[in-house]
Parts: sequence; structure tokens; C-alpha cells
Amino acid sequence: MRKESDIARLVTVEDYRRVAKRRLPRFVFDYVDGAAGDETTMALNRTAFENLRLHPRQQVDVSSRSMATRVLGREVPMPLLLGPTGLQRLVHRRADLEVAEAAGRAGVPFVVSASTAFTVEEIAAAGSGDLWLQVYPWRDRSALEHVMKRAAAVGFSTLVVTIDVPLLALRERDVRNGMSIPPRITPANVYQGARHPRWVTHLLRGPEISFVNFKGLVPESKGMALMRWVNDELTNPGARWDELRRLRAVWPGPMVVKGVLTVADARLAVAEGADAIVVSNHGGRQLDGTPATADVLPRIADASATRRRCSSTAGSAGGPTSSRPSRSAPGRCWWRGPTGGGSQPAVHRGSARSSTSCAASWTWRWRSPGGRRSPTSAGTCCSRRSERAGPKNRRCPVG
Repeated sequence: MRKESDIARLVTVEDYRRVAKRRLPRFVFDYVDGAAGDETTMALNRTAFENLRLHPRQQVDVSSRSMATRVLGREVPMPLLLGPTGLQRLVHRRADLEVAEAAGRAGVPFVVSASTAFTVEEIAAAGSGDLWLQVYPWRDRSALEHVMKRAAAVGFSTLVVTIDVPLLALRERDVRNGMSIPPRITPANVYQGARHPRWVTHLLRGPEISFVNFKGLVPESKGMALMRWVNDELTNPGARWDELRRLRAVWPGPMVVKGVLTVADARLAVAEGADAIVVSNHGGRQLDGTPATADVLPRIADASATRRRCSSTAGSAGGPTSSRPSRSAPGRCWWRGPTGGGSQPAVHRGSARSSTSCAASWTWRWRSPGGRRSPTSAGTCCSRRSERAGPKNRRCPVG
């Protein structure tokens, strides 16, 4: 087993990814790491982030720096949230519980997927920080309310409604590997698992892989059968915008809508009660061929109906890359990769160290003056590589 000192040598998200690729069976790693179709959108995401350029202001006092900002009225130590990742239990036996602990230690919100092998009560008991609940506009409203009310009762502060999954995506890596939801056992997967005994140990020692938060709705189903029921009965290809208003009426706290890629949809989300939106293409995991989030974020953020209500997803981009979108628009950054396969070598230490590494990198790049000022308010600004920096560049608040 890798020693703590060896884990500490992992510096970047890519370092964790390489170790995860070595330690996980291919069908599990590819499920976490892959995307839909030809993975064109996933590649576009990365390229768009890399094409953003920083334009630092020189001779600015940076002796006192702060990454702190406010998200939906709550102060956070950096503009970062850990995004929802379903089926983390495939990667590690304690999965979401470890991520909740790490997020609490780092002081950043953790967006918990309802599609988890742990109950919202278990995750709330494990985490000490701000927890958000992520759901889909499922067909069965009683199933939605069942999970939402339980989460609210144990202190989840915010509801996140993901609207870009009317149907399950076609992910070619998963097709090649025989991976499905619910997962099925094939000779190839058994062989891959046998070559990774540590992963098998985690698989056997943890709870069953299932969507346990819905167990009370179908008491006779468990494990894979329960997952199949969730996918078959709750998937809602007929979802409409007015369903958000019904969820808004049930949830007592802020409601965030995730999966927006156009100004028109951003305005509709706000009109139906969203307190904030997440500009996201699901990391390219849902519909291949959509634009990169970094390309559409500025125009959505500039729309009058959504101003100051946007955040964006950075997928598994590392600190230097994922810091840039927050400079190009008044947003926050959502990180997914490090809480999935990327941190498998030691989920708790990995997530905490990934967040810490990101914070250190961002602090250096933003060079924010003023002890309590947010990095999105002054100092370094951002533009696309093809854009000319200067006072006319509206992504640069200073000339």
C-alpha cells in the first residue's frame, strides 16, 4: 500500500488521475474518466480553458491576499465547489463519506448526488461543511420530495436541479467495456477486477452499490434491481420548465439549476425560481457536440437576467486551468474529477490535497489585493487567447 509520504508527492489532478488509472479496473476508470460519443465536447472543454489568458496588473500590493468569497449568501474560503458525482461507490468503499469529510476540512461546499450508495443522513453525519443536494426533475414527484425532505431535515442547505439528462447518454468507452447502469457482471469485468485486488477489497467491504436513498419507495428491491427501478421509472424525457417552480415551492433553501448552455435557458431558469445557475455541458458526458462551458459562460453571465448568478463547471481541470473561468465572468468554479476516480488512491487525503493544491495555485495566479477582497473583484483579469487585452475587454474590469 502506498505510504502517506508517497501520496503527499502527488501534486496535480493529473498525478491523481494517473494513479487512479493504475489502481482501478478499466471499466471503472473509463466510467469516471470518459464522456459521451467521440468525447469531442470533453476535449473542447479542456481546450477552451487552456485558451483563456491571464492579464495581470503589475505594481499592485499583494502582500495581503484572500481567496474568500460568498456563494448564495455564505462565505467560502475560495470560489470552488465539489460537484456531484454519481456512483462514487464504484471507486471506493467510503466514497461520498470521505469526500464530505474532506470538503468540510477544506471549507468548500459539497454537492451530493442523490444517486449514491449512502443515505443523505449518513453523508450529513460524516461531513462538517455546507452540503447541497443534487437531483434530476424525475417523473415521480413523490420520489423527489422523499429525498428532498430528508436532506433538508439533516441540514442540506441548497438544492441543485440538473436539467441536461432527459435520457441516459451513450458513452462509447462504457459500451466497449460492457459498463452499464446498473453495472452488470461480464467475464471481461471479472478479469479486470481480479487484476486489481485492492479495488476488489473496497468493493467487498463497502455497502452494496445501489441508489439507497430511494430504498423506502421500493422496499422489495435492492442493489442492482433498485438502480434499474430508478433509471426506468424516474427518468423524465418529458420534463418541462414549470417543474422547477414546483420544486422551488417544496425546498426551503436556495435552488440552483445546473446544465444551462444558452442565455435563453438561463433566463427561463431564473424566471422559474432559480436562485443561481450552473453553466455546464455535464463535462461532455451527456451530449457530445455541445460548446465548451468556458466559451458560453461570458455571454450568459453578461445577460441582465442572470448577472451575478452564474457558476461554471471545470470538470477535472487542475488549479492553473480551472482558475481562469472565474476571472472571465462573475462566477464560481465546480470541480468534479478529483472527487471521483482522480482521488481514488486515498479519497479523503486526495480530495483535501487536491483542493489545497488548487487554492495555492489560484492564490498565486489571482494576486488579489485587499485582505478580504474576492479574487473576482480586482487584480488579475482574463480573456481568451485570441482576444486583445485592454480597457475595451469587458472581461477585464480594469484597463
